[in-house]
Amino acid sequence: MRFKDKTYIITLVLFLVFLNAGIFSLAFFTNQRNTDAAESLCFSEQAVIADAFEEDITYLGHNGRQLLMNSYGTHYATKGIGLRFEYYGELKYSSLPEGLVAPQAGYSSTQRVDGKRVFLITEVIADGQYYFTYAKDVSYLDEDFKTISVVFILTSFGASALLALILFLVLHKLYSPLSRLKNATEEIANGNFESRADDSGRDEFALLAADFNRMADRISTQMNELELNAETKQSMLDNLAHEMRTPLTSIRGYAEYLLNANIGEAEKIEAIEYIISESERLKQIGEKLLDDAFIRENGINTESVNLGEITAGAAKKTHFNAAAKGIDIKVEASSVVCKCDKLLTEMLITNLIGNAIKACESGGKIYVHCYAEGSFAVISVRDNGVGMTEEQLARITEPFYRIDKSRDRVTGGTGLGLALCERIVKAHNATLEFESALGKGTTVTARFPL
Repeated sequence: MRFKDKTYIITLVLFLVFLNAGIFSLAFFTNQRNTDAAESLCFSEQAVIADAFEEDITYLGHNGRQLLMNSYGTHYATKGIGLRFEYYGELKYSSLPEGLVAPQAGYSSTQRVDGKRVFLITEVIADGQYYFTYAKDVSYLDEDFKTISVVFILTSFGASALLALILFLVLHKLYSPLSRLKNATEEIANGNFESRADDSGRDEFALLAADFNRMADRISTQMNELELNAETKQSMLDNLAHEMRTPLTSIRGYAEYLLNANIGEAEKIEAIEYIISESERLKQIGEKLLDDAFIRENGINTESVNLGEITAGAAKKTHFNAAAKGIDIKVEASSVVCKCDKLLTEMLITNLIGNAIKACESGGKIYVHCYAEGSFAVISVRDNGVGMTEEQLARITEPFYRIDKSRDRVTGGTGLGLALCERIVKAHNATLEFESALGKGTTVTARFPL
């Protein structure tokens, strides 16, 4: 049974019990008041009759008194009142119905005879000479009680039905936010993570719905992040498998060629150079992945370093590769002290300059700058190489993404360099910006907070 139904039944039963108890208590109270009023009237009538009788017998003899008792009895019988007179213990007159027993002097009683309810009072009058008993049929009190009971029962049924309806509507209104919250939870349980509860209002249900929606938003965000991470990891694994398969296939092919083919010394050297080149590619892939994993798992160790010196040193290390292609590197590095990881920062600059070298043809130029700008230390690498389109710029930091795969095959590119660069700058709370135009070159700017 649902909590709402339990609440409805328990509340309704409690209300009905207390309502009907109150109604029937009122009925009995009303009946008792009517009974008390009737008895009070009987006492008054009995007193009036007794006073009148005492006054009348003062002037009468024995025979006259008997006639007086008969006259009183006949007169009051027409009013539904029975009288009984005893003179010194001897019954002189009685109009009481048979079966009634006169109470003791000074007492009253209610008796039933022939289905009638009779109220009796006995008193001593006329200086102790007479025992006077007054009896009146008060059966109308039973009829009144029946009438009152019927009215109150009908009232109880009507009030109970009205109460049940009002209680149902009130509980339905009160529990409707909870029902909507339940529906929202079912929707989310069924996979609809965009479902939300109605949090309008200021009551506890609205606050609960608002908390539920915040929880659902958090779960939805985390689910999206998990899905994105899963897709990214799967894409990375797919690309990694592809990248490793290609050089391994080349190495195996050239090795079999060396083993089985009858070739000259020059062809052997060419085959060995291909094997060495593809082996180097595999080594680079492994190193880049290990570097990225290290940053992700261990974070960075910062220290105060001179970025100008690091920039000049990184450019100097790439000078040989640039000169081999006929590319000129110009460096302008100011002394800028910044807190960063020295090794990772040097790796960042080396990768950026290495990418610029790959993008340039013979005779190309690369400009490397390091300077302070406001609250940032800026490292800029600009080349006049092949450049990139907007679509290529949007994907440039994706792992294994390469703009010109044919050129990267020759230069040994893995498509992991800029992905690693982005990881490094994020670890430093820095930013990496790209500006490029196809055929005009590319500018990469890293901004480190000072």
